[in-house]
Amino acid sequence: MKNEGEIKISTIGLNCPKPLIETRKALNKMELNQILIVEGDHRVSLDEIPQAMKDIGNEILSIDDQGDKWIIKIKKVI
Repeated sequence: MKNEGEIKISTIGLNCPKPLIETRKALNKMELNQILIVEGDHRVSLDEIPQAMKDIGNEILSIDDQGDKWIIKIKKVI
């Protein structure tokens, strides 16, 4: 069952800066305390997205690096 407080986006196949742009667009549509789950495969974005989220004040809940893809969970707190 999907949690109403979670939104999932896929950035698989997208290269920089598109995964970060899509992450920011999704967060802008979300309510405070909702969770964004971002799935991707662009290696640079695996470092870039968490850093950008920390810089603007959102909380990184987890980073799951599965080798060929990754999943980042972000809590919108600002």
